[in-house]
Amino acid sequence: MNGPTNTVARLRGASRRELRRLLAEGHRVDPAALEGWAYRGTVLGLPRLLERATWQTFQKTFYRQPETRRLVGWNVRLHQDGPGAPSRPLTTNGVPVTTWPYEVVEPTGASLAPAFDRGLVIDYGPFAGAVDPMRLVKDPLVALEPGNADTLLGVSLVSLNGTWLETPTYFVLEREHPVTFVPPPFSPTPLLWPFERTWANALFDAVLGTPVSDRERFWTLLAEQGPSTLGPGLRLAVHALTFLPLTMPEFRRPFFALTPGDRLDCLEGLASHPRLLVRQVVSTLKVLACFALLEAPGVRQRLAPSVEAEPERLSAGGLR
Repeated sequence: MNGPTNTVARLRGASRRELRRLLAEGHRVDPAALEGWAYRGTVLGLPRLLERATWQTFQKTFYRQPETRRLVGWNVRLHQDGPGAPSRPLTTNGVPVTTWPYEVVEPTGASLAPAFDRGLVIDYGPFAGAVDPMRLVKDPLVALEPGNADTLLGVSLVSLNGTWLETPTYFVLEREHPVTFVPPPFSPTPLLWPFERTWANALFDAVLGTPVSDRERFWTLLAEQGPSTLGPGLRLAVHALTFLPLTMPEFRRPFFALTPGDRLDCLEGLASHPRLLVRQVVSTLKVLACFALLEAPGVRQRLAPSVEAEPERLSAGGLR
């Protein structure tokens, strides 16, 4: 790219109101049209003084992970030579500097602000840390022309208490070149810290009556394929069930400190707890424990005959 295109030059002079109108009138983006491409990004809508203090240009990439088939990407930091200069990635030891990885998803089911519910959504949450503010950020992305994914328009939104707030950060993306560098494989943010996983494993083992044989595989699959909202809910459930025994006169210890026999008695007591929420948490934990069991080597093969004979037992209402 040897200079700003007419599109970039025009959009850099547009007001936020005009940019918002263009985004609201934008068109759907075919994910397949993005796969394997790096896009040159230019920040729009910011005062020039603020632009100079931050990024003016950057790259966003789109890459289909072979093992998960998820469409993911990352930002590449560029030398800030100005909108008219060619892209020059910053490097460390010859490797491009990347930041803020994300997943690209359809807006279906996303509670985005009106007029931002089309195109695609860049979601930073799946790869952000537990306290990283980027987990609250989503970038709606639309095509400026129907059926043409060469030039895209986006904006950053922040979620606060279920309300989406529009930031001043609009940007335009222009197709630049095929992806030539893929950072080390992304690992979704762990659902639980190691000590929390120890607590959860104690709960799962008590539910199943036996240790989960391949815990690492189970936790990896849960992080990769579970919904983005699973982490916070699972953390609350594990903490609640771990420390509720402290309130029960017959135990007075955290769940992980109980004997195997007391753990079973404690779970039975929690499953019949007078509070509906506690009973629901125990039921959810049992479902997750069953998922963990089914991921164990050989279990599905051993269960195959009974599954064929009684398929209704594996329905949502028959899982025990």
